[in-house]
Amino acid sequence: MTFNELLNSDFLKDVLDNPNSLIHIDIDDIKDLFQQESEIHAFNVKVGCFEEQRMELLMKQLKEETKSNLDFSRALVYIFFPVCHPLLMSELHHIYEWMESIPVEIMMKWGMATQSTQDLRAIVLLQYRNHSCYL
Repeated sequence: MTFNELLNSDFLKDVLDNPNSLIHIDIDDIKDLFQQESEIHAFNVKVGCFEEQRMELLMKQLKEETKSNLDFSRALVYIFFPVCHPLLMSELHHIYEWMESIPVEIMMKWGMATQSTQDLRAIVLLQYRNHSCYL
């Protein structure tokens, strides 16, 4: 999607309009992060909140969804979890490990919010380095 399409997307609305943000992302973060002339690829990954090792499952799906998109230069990762079943510190370790595996030259922002549904969900937006291409 283009930058303008991103600005009107449900993905971004879910991130920007969330009243339950714990780690907030705003429109200035988006404008700072993404270059307007390059394509942005969006991923929406979710698992049930009562799954055993739910964060491990979410991160596995996230890696599978994005594995063909390793040539990215910018990324936004936003995690949603049920208010009635919050993330544990031990579960955050899986996010930390994944972020640590990304080269330092890649610009990344991340956020987190509670939600009323019973899913653990990640919205991931990736932008390629110096070229545009579609999945």
